[in-house]
Amino acid sequence: MKFPLLLLLLIGFCSVAFAQKDKKHLALVRLDGKCGFIDAMGREVIPLVYDDAGCWGNNLVPVNIGKYVPDADPVVLVAPSNVNPKDSVKRGEQYKTVDIKKEDKGKWGYCDTSGVLVIPVQFSNTTFFNEGVAGVEINGKWGFINTSGKIVVQPVYDKIGYFSQGLAVVAKNDLYGYINLKGEEVIKLQYVNAKAFENGFAQVWDKYTSKKYNKNSIGRIINLKGEIVTDAKYDIDDTFSNGLFSFWLPEGELLLGLMNTKGQMITPPIYNEISSFNNGLARVMVYKEDKIVKEFYPNYGYVNTTGKEVVKLGLAKATEFYDGMAVVARFDNKDDGELDHALINTKGEFVLGYNWKQLALLDSKHLLAISIKNPSETLIINAQGKKILSLEKEDKRLADLGHGLFALMNAEGEPLELFGLNKQMPFNVSQNKGRKYLSYQFGLIRFRSLSDSNEKSPHFKIGLVNLKGNVLVKPKYNEISNFEPTDRL
Repeated sequence: MKFPLLLLLLIGFCSVAFAQKDKKHLALVRLDGKCGFIDAMGREVIPLVYDDAGCWGNNLVPVNIGKYVPDADPVVLVAPSNVNPKDSVKRGEQYKTVDIKKEDKGKWGYCDTSGVLVIPVQFSNTTFFNEGVAGVEINGKWGFINTSGKIVVQPVYDKIGYFSQGLAVVAKNDLYGYINLKGEEVIKLQYVNAKAFENGFAQVWDKYTSKKYNKNSIGRIINLKGEIVTDAKYDIDDTFSNGLFSFWLPEGELLLGLMNTKGQMITPPIYNEISSFNNGLARVMVYKEDKIVKEFYPNYGYVNTTGKEVVKLGLAKATEFYDGMAVVARFDNKDDGELDHALINTKGEFVLGYNWKQLALLDSKHLLAISIKNPSETLIINAQGKKILSLEKEDKRLADLGHGLFALMNAEGEPLELFGLNKQMPFNVSQNKGRKYLSYQFGLIRFRSLSDSNEKSPHFKIGLVNLKGNVLVKPKYNEISNFEPTDRL
């Protein structure tokens, strides 16, 4: 039987829609020493019956029963019998702190997203699932199981990593190498340390005794075949997601350069610092001596992935790029300890000139600023420098809720407005009275009631509201962690 094209398209659309709907994000919640998970609607999909839990992977999460997790380190004060209370010399020794320790770590198993304990609680320790396998500890040794709970790599290793690109780091007797999903040691256990593979390459450390520095290892880069792709005369310092590595010369000055996956030098080792790449640029820094005060100060600039200095070294301050912009500051001859700030784009062009005493990016449409002309007023401005709101004059303050969201609050701590996420959101002030916003993630804001007497107390309860201020979970948990995808591979 042949289906009409329209029907086939509808079937395909429904399949995609179902797959998207099936994609889950769950958050760990804790209450009175027990933990479980809730979904984005606030429903407890895994009941709060476990003593601890780990990270999601392949729609499974490690859970623990029997682990002792105190709210705080329990102590007891003891008066030693051999101390005379009248002895002023030993007065401070009359009492000492004694830790009350309980060594019970419990056992671990795995739950699925519906709350079913699909792999029984039986392991002394576990890791998250990745690429269909997870690490488990049995009798002090580590191996791997599949999603059915079957052991696929026998527990014979002292340490393990997680599988990435079909290989996992394992170690015996302080020597590291890699195994495949069959448990075969495909890259010999020979390194003093090793990281997981990313984009076909991994960082490993060989034994090395430095003549100049107190170092006993040297960084290398290997490919999936175990072949070293960087020259032995270079010590790899860090790896970046774009396939570049920072390095220095083992017996040279502690200066960094950049190298690619072919082992080719992109920039020579001339920098004291190289940050991660954002928006195609990395912040670099060198120390330069001030000719007047004879002191060394950091000078910042930016390089692109070819090693070209898009913004020349010489900035007194520079942030990493965010949404295609970065805040920079210049040196001046004023002896007031303050700097003039500006905003630049990825071409090094000025978006806002050096007219700001303080400047901080909230997102591409909002900045927190103090102008040089009026240093007594804190402003929220747009990327064109136009004032959106004054904070001090209206007795308001801004709180960073995380993940790109900011709340404008009154003196009592009640939210009045939401900024960020590259948009200004409608907000009902009246329905948010008496609430204290704590943090934001995955479209939901954690909050507590301002009627809670002690904000720092571990006993105040936390709930969830959406961006419109509608309560999804009333304040009832001691902790609500970030929502995480359950289907990480």
